[in-house]
Amino acid sequence: MNTDRHTPVPRLALRWGLAAVLLIALLIGGALAANRVLFSPAHLVVDLQKQLAAGHGGQALGLLQAQVPKGDAVALDGEVLARTQEGITDFTADDTQVDPNDPDLRVVTARYKAGGVDKQSQYTLRHTGKTWLFFDTWAFEPSTLPTVRIKANTVNEVSVNGQQIPLKAGVSTLPVFYPSVLDASFSTKNFAADTRGVVVTGPSADPVRIALKTQPTKAFIAAINSKVKKYLDGCAKQQVLMPSGCPFAYNTTARVDSSSISWSIDKYPTIDVSYYNGAWVLAPLQVTASVDLVEQDLRTGAKEAKKVTDEFSFTAQLTTSTTEVSVVPVSGGEQVAH
Repeated sequence: MNTDRHTPVPRLALRWGLAAVLLIALLIGGALAANRVLFSPAHLVVDLQKQLAAGHGGQALGLLQAQVPKGDAVALDGEVLARTQEGITDFTADDTQVDPNDPDLRVVTARYKAGGVDKQSQYTLRHTGKTWLFFDTWAFEPSTLPTVRIKANTVNEVSVNGQQIPLKAGVSTLPVFYPSVLDASFSTKNFAADTRGVVVTGPSADPVRIALKTQPTKAFIAAINSKVKKYLDGCAKQQVLMPSGCPFAYNTTARVDSSSISWSIDKYPTIDVSYYNGAWVLAPLQVTASVDLVEQDLRTGAKEAKKVTDEFSFTAQLTTSTTEVSVVPVSGGEQVAH
């Protein structure tokens, strides 16, 4: 009589089998965890920001799949791009939401500080498949980069994040990545504009605008003041009652010995310039002048030493550039104040 006997499974083989199952479970769990972290849409956003901070505009543009609007592309690569990111700190992208209208889309909200101020940007990414069975692949939805429009009068170029940018008719448009911080200013011998900064947080149909306020420099005002003073001093040297091409004069019916005439300036004009209708204009000028002279009465022949002080007004036209200025007094002729 034959009796079937079951050979017991060796304990060692059972242990190896359990270990293999556990290892596979760990590998699958690790892959799923890695997929949630390293292959997530948020991770791609952080990678994009790293490329921007490093000044790698080509790689960033490839990731973002964005169209570049017309304009000066100086802020899209290299040192200038890296400078636009210097004010961006504490960048995190840990808020991901499913688009309610498309389950393959994710909206990632990144939070950061721009110049110490809390800001945020949003990115839309599409699920494009899987690699190695477990790992999701994502791609940014195509978009158009935002632009910054910089406007300034009087000058032909401005400084943007340390880079000189030419202006055309006082305007320049720069396509930029986001987020970015742009600072614009300029400084010349005669004119300057304080730094104005903007933070670009995302695409927009309209450009972000920077309007620089041009101000005359102290050197510019001093140059005008010097030319006006020299002009008036030249007028005061003329020993006549009505100096030629000058704003002041003295009228009398008495006889005056010309050798006794002596003009002096008691108070020079205050220089006040402003920008009007596309040009720099000088406000009306007022000078206080005195004339010393000896008058002789035509009837009696008596002589009298007199000093007469009065205020006189005149205007002047300015012709300016960023380094030069010409002053042409209008009242009393076309004598140029050199």
